[in-house]
Order: sequence, then structure tokens, then C-alpha cells
Amino acid sequence: MSDGEPAPGYRRLPLTEVPSASPRRRRHAVAAGLIAGYLVAAVGVIAAHGLVAMPEWLALHLLVLGAASSAVLVYSRHFAQALLHARPGPEWPAGARLAVFNVGAIAVLTGMSLGWSGLAVTGAGLVVVAVLAHTVSLVRMARAASLSGRLRIVVWYYVAAGTCLLVGGTLGGLLAGHAMRSLGWEQAVRLAHAHLNLLGWLGLVVVGTLFMLWPAVLRTRMADSAPPTARRVLVILVAGLTVAVTGAVLTGWAPGWHWLAALGMTGYLGGIGYALVPAVGEMRVKPPRSSAPVALLAGNGWLLAAVTIDILGLALGGTTADDLLGRLLVPMLGIGVVAQILTGALTFLIPVTVGGGPAGNRRLTEVLQYAWLPRAVLGNLGTLLLALPIVGAPRVLAWVLVVIGFGSFPALVVAALVTAHRPAAKNDDRARRLAGHEVLAIGCVAAVLAVLSLVATGTWPGRSADTPPGTATTAASGVPVPVSLDEFAITPGAITVAPGTDLVLTVRNTGRTSHDLELDGQHRTGLLAPGQQQTVDFGVVTHDEQAWCGVPGHREAGMVLTIRTTTSTDGSATGQQGPAMAGMGMNAAPAPDWRPYDPALQPAPGGSAHDVTLRIDQTTVEIAPGVRQQVWTYNGTVPGPVLHGRVGDLFTVHVINNGDMPHSIDFHASQVDPGAAMRAIPPGGELTYSFRADHAGIWLYHCETAPMIQHLAMGMYGAVIIDPPTLDPVAASEVLTQSEFYLGQNGGVPAMSALLAANPDLVVFNGYADQYRDAPIHVRAGQRIRLWVLDAGPSEPSAFHVVGAQFDTVFKEGAYQLLPGNAANGAAQELDVQPGEGGFVELTLAQPGTYTFTTHRLADAQRGAMGSIIAEP
Repeated sequence: MSDGEPAPGYRRLPLTEVPSASPRRRRHAVAAGLIAGYLVAAVGVIAAHGLVAMPEWLALHLLVLGAASSAVLVYSRHFAQALLHARPGPEWPAGARLAVFNVGAIAVLTGMSLGWSGLAVTGAGLVVVAVLAHTVSLVRMARAASLSGRLRIVVWYYVAAGTCLLVGGTLGGLLAGHAMRSLGWEQAVRLAHAHLNLLGWLGLVVVGTLFMLWPAVLRTRMADSAPPTARRVLVILVAGLTVAVTGAVLTGWAPGWHWLAALGMTGYLGGIGYALVPAVGEMRVKPPRSSAPVALLAGNGWLLAAVTIDILGLALGGTTADDLLGRLLVPMLGIGVVAQILTGALTFLIPVTVGGGPAGNRRLTEVLQYAWLPRAVLGNLGTLLLALPIVGAPRVLAWVLVVIGFGSFPALVVAALVTAHRPAAKNDDRARRLAGHEVLAIGCVAAVLAVLSLVATGTWPGRSADTPPGTATTAASGVPVPVSLDEFAITPGAITVAPGTDLVLTVRNTGRTSHDLELDGQHRTGLLAPGQQQTVDFGVVTHDEQAWCGVPGHREAGMVLTIRTTTSTDGSATGQQGPAMAGMGMNAAPAPDWRPYDPALQPAPGGSAHDVTLRIDQTTVEIAPGVRQQVWTYNGTVPGPVLHGRVGDLFTVHVINNGDMPHSIDFHASQVDPGAAMRAIPPGGELTYSFRADHAGIWLYHCETAPMIQHLAMGMYGAVIIDPPTLDPVAASEVLTQSEFYLGQNGGVPAMSALLAANPDLVVFNGYADQYRDAPIHVRAGQRIRLWVLDAGPSEPSAFHVVGAQFDTVFKEGAYQLLPGNAANGAAQELDVQPGEGGFVELTLAQPGTYTFTTHRLADAQRGAMGSIIAEP
């Protein structure tokens, strides 16, 4: 007989009664211990903030994925059997599902905490498989039941909840494997994942179970309106959640869809309110006066408040949704809703399932309800304080109250399980009271000591800003320093620089809520969502300063970065950039292994569709004899590869970011939506950029990521050449891209101040100073040649000139300015192009010899913008 199939004549199992068979009692006892273990771990993670990676994420998932989800797997099956009058069936399938689920949950928690994405994805798969098996067993049980109670619909709440986790867990696996990064939908998918798991998997179970659990804990009769209300509410909640999740996912496509998510959650909120109507009537008959009903009532109150805040965040859209949800996620949903409802439900269910009869039920209930009113008051007061924008000592006090109020419950669960295995004895009531006193006292003392020790060592979230976390580091001028933002810490906590250093920081948000970093009110990052990164030049530092997170309350909570200045022993400032050309001999020879950039334009490939892959890499190369510089490249060269095609050709470019910071790409040859095609590609991410070449010319492509001037100066540029339809063949066609280098300290990233001053150290063709003097371009005298010229900048214009020659054809920015064959048109001596512009010239070198090409901005010519063309007989 299948799991859950009713037997003929099987007697209804009341909700408050469980078979006396020891295997079932043992399973419920093991489940209660497992749940208590997750709760203890969550309390430990909260207490160890600053010592544990992703503390708020981990604590929330220990509550939601660990404790609450395990409770759902165990007790939803228990309730379904009672509601459907179903035969319990063998225990091993449910035990196996619970074991697989918890192996998966632990793998997810471990993998995400340690950054092992493969383990996290595998764990998510196990979680999904276990919940799928659980949901299928509920469906089979419901279909096989020949008898059922008035609240049979509650079983379909559990089925809908399981379906939500199947989708939400799958999305969680995609997030853990970073599958959404390359699509730019990570934040949208994370929002959908949170709503499906918190308000679908857990929210539907809470609301559905409330219809039958509420009158049971009140010891009163269920309202007649409860069954029809439950049927209507299920439709409202599922419809509202579906609309909300759809809107959340669509925000990855277009930000304006946030209103749809807010609309769906408004419907969801209405469904919760409607579900409470029968509960209010039952409460008026018999008001709550014990631990379980008070906890359920307070938890549902927090649920209404949390969903209201969620609607507000979604309605505002953008990062505000993530920020509001992130700030309130742990205190309101994690503690106020999940932890509190879980403690209330377990206070009622553990005695029912483990107690072993009325006497055992009373014994366990007394232990679990010990000091319930002070615990409830302290826990909810602490939750309220955490939901407010408080910092410092009040926030520490709030965590103390939460740990005492709700964190002591796992100790009471353990005491109850021990009590269940002890035989009743004389003066048992007094013994239980003493045991409860001892457990609570030990738990409270341990919590207070843990909190005080963490405050003393400065690792608590409310620590003083005078004790920055992490170790100090030293910054060189213009070289980006990695900085991490977390709740509520900045790592490193101090940076030492020499006076006059240009401070550049690569700021990454490793926390679970939005942060930024600002200095002196003028230099700042944008508001960074979790996982986002930005490199910002914070300007020249001349004295000690502080930078901080500008989100209200975060600076006071300890998110402060100290910047200290120092000088070398001889009194001169250290770390500053020396003379630009010091040590570089412009007449020196390149290194023996140096190879010039091939300027020859390769023929356009056949066909009208071109598939190209560009890999972004960060490396160090020689850019002049004896001068090595860090560069950021497309396919490892500066400039990147030349793309060649014809008018009407379709280019599909796959861009892969192998660097350690976000990059992007902008093709001037395209006409596309910049917000979609030119979006930032995170480290390890990919982007597919498609465009059709509508017009002829030589077009620049480059990195679009801010600060754009820095990415261009570091070598992230290249050329796209689209031949004019009537272009005549020539003997030789060469491509020369002019650009600038600004030398960084020790070959590092150049100072932003130098970039903004537009005073380059080198001006070069094709990425190397004077390279075509060492490796001249060879042509045949008397043959027609074409020179494509592109100015990549970022700031210097070009006045391209070939000494001893004249141009009889000039094509600039899509139009011919001079055509051959008409002597009256004359000839040209220069092709003048601004940064971002380009064209080509045609000429014939009639006599053999060496012809110098250069920019006639002679200062730039002296900086390396010179080369030679040898016309051979």
C-alpha cells in the first residue's frame, strides 16, 4: 500500500493525538532535536558576527532552510494525515526525505559560506529532490483519501508551498552557481527566490496551518467560516505571489516592472488579512493566554508588517527594494515571523507528538512554556529595536533581548526531550520547575556572556567606529586597493598612504544589503547592491581622513575606513609617481622576445554573419623599450583585434570577463540600446552583443565601465572596419590606432589625476611607442596603399601625416573629403581626427625610401607616436 493510502475502517486521528508506537515518537523527537540544533546554530552565528562569513545570510538560512523547513517536512505530513484521515504508512520514506533534505541544506549552507559554488548547487539539487518527493507524497495522500475533514484544503496549501520551493530552490541553485551573472538578472532572480521561499514555501504553510492550529492551541471550536475562507484565501495568496514573482523576474528585463511585483504583494497582503478573520472570531471566544497562541499571534503581526514593508520597497523599485528587504529581512521575517511562529508551533506540537499521552503532554508543555511571557516580551522588544535604525549600544541591547527571548527556546526543547524520557516521579511538578529555572538561567547567562565578550572584542555589529575590522594595508598612487563592505564592517579597516597619493579603491559589497563608500562628501561610489563592485578614484590624499558608508545608520554602526598618511625617513613623500619618462630611453631597443602588433588589415571573412569571441584579461606588457605597464585587454593585445566586415553584416560578439573587476564593451559601429548591450560584465561573467553594421567607416570599440577614461587608458579599445561599398582594391591596407599611456607607479594603474590632466607619458600607434621604427611597415614603391587611422584617445587628438607624401584620397567619419582622379581637387597633407573618430587615406609612394608617419602634434610625436614605412623598389 502506498505512503499515505487510507486503510478500510481506519479511525480518524485527532490533531492532538499521536499513535503510541515508539518509532513515530522517536522520529518526532529526532525532528525536534534537529530543529533545536538549527536554532542553536542560528543563535551562534548571530553572536559570532564579524567572525563568520555572511552572518545575516547564514543565520536567516539556518532558520528558514534548516529549522523551519525541517519542521514543515515533518509536521505538514502529520497534519495532512490527520486532516485526510489517512493511514500513516511506513516511516522510512518520510525519514529518507528528511535526511536527503538536510544533507542538501547543510551542503548549501557550507558551500555558500565557503564560496564553494559546486557544493552549494549540489545541495540545492538535493533540497529540490526531497521537497519534490514530499509534495508528490502529499498529492498521492490527498487523492487516495476516501474520507477527509472540513479543512482538507489545507493539504493543498502544503502542495502549493512545495511547488514554490521547487521553483525557488531551483533559482537558488542558479544563483549559487552564478548562472544569472552573465545575463544581468541576478538581482531580479534573487528577489524572486526570496519571495518564493519565504512567502511561498513558509508563508503558505503558516497561513494554511493557522486555520486548524489556531483553534487547537486556543482549545476552542473552529469557526464555521474557516473552511470556505481557507479555500478563497489559497486562491488569493497563490495568485498574488505568482504576480509578484513574475514582476520581480521581469525587473531584470526592464526596471519598470517593479510595480507589478508590488501589486502582487498587495494582493498577498489582502489574503493574509482575510485569513485572519476566522482567527479573530475564535480569539474573541477564547483569548490567548499561553505561550503557543501568543507566539502565533505576534508572528502573524510581524508577517503583516514585513509584507507591508516589502510592498513599499517594491513600489519604490531599483535597489530600494533590495535595501529595505535586506535591512528588515533578519529582524522582521527571520526573527519576528519565522523564529517566533516556529517556537509557538513547537511549544504545542512537541508535547502532542512526543509526550506519550495526557500526562506526558502536560509535563512537556510546562517545560516549554517556562517563563513564556517574559521571553515573549523580551524577544519581540528586541525584534522591534532591530527593525529601527538604531546603532551602537541600543543595537547591542536589542540583540541581547532577542537571544534571551527566543534564543533560550532551544535549551527548553532539549530539556523537554530529556523530560520525555524520564519516568514520572513524586514531586515531579517541583522538579520540572527547578529544571526549567536551571535551563533558562544557564541559557540567559551564556547569552549575556557571549554578547559582552563580542562587544569587548569589537566584533559585534554595534562596535565602536574607533576599532575598524580587518588589517591595515598600504596603497600606492593610482593602484586600486580592494575594499570589502559587509554588515557592518569595512575591510581593511585602515589604509596607509604617502601624502600626495592618488587613492583609488575597488569597492565590493560582500554583504547582504546595499552599501556605498564616500569620502569628504565629494568622492563616493554609487549605492552597491550585494555582489556589485566599483572602482573609484577618491582623489589625492594629503592628510588623515575617514571614509564611511553613507546609508543612514551604517556609519554609526561601525562602517568606517581610516586613511592615514605617512612620510619616508628622508622626509620625502613615498609612493608618488616619479618623472614620467625616467629610465626610459626612446632610442633603446625592445626586449628580445618583443613582437610588433601586426598592422596589416586582414580581408573581411566570407558571409554576412560573423561570430567573434573577445576575452577580457588583465596582464602586464612592455609598452616601450624597458617600460612595462599593467594593461586591461581584449584578447590579450593592445589594441584589441580588428573586426572587419561589410555594410549589412551581422556581428555577434561574445565577451567573457576573465578580470577581477567589472568591465563592458561599446561598439561605435552599432545602433543598440546601451542599457542592455553595454551593461557591466561582472568577473567571470559573459555578455553577448549583437549588432548589424549599417554604415561604412572605421569605428572605435572600447570599455564603457566608469571611469571610462581609466579603462581606455589601460588598453581596452579596438577597431571595427566596415568597408565602403565602392572601395577599390589596393596593394596594401594597414590599420594604425593612436592612443595614450599614463604610467602608473611600479607599472600599476595610473593616477586619476594624471588622466584628468590629459598629460600622457606616451602617445603610441597600436599599443607600443615607436614600434614601427623598430619594425617598419614594408610596401612596394609605386603601388597604392591605404592607411586606416583611428584615434582611441582617451584625450589626445591626432594630426596624422606621412613625411614626404601626400594623400590623394581622404575618407573621414563616413564621408569622402577628397577623391583621386581630379587634379583640381588637390591633395591632403593630414588626416585630423579627434578621440573616437577615424578614417583612411590613400597614397602612392612613388620613389623607394623610408617615409616617417607621425602625428603632427609634435609633442605627441616625441612621446612615441612615430613610425616608418619602407618603400622598396
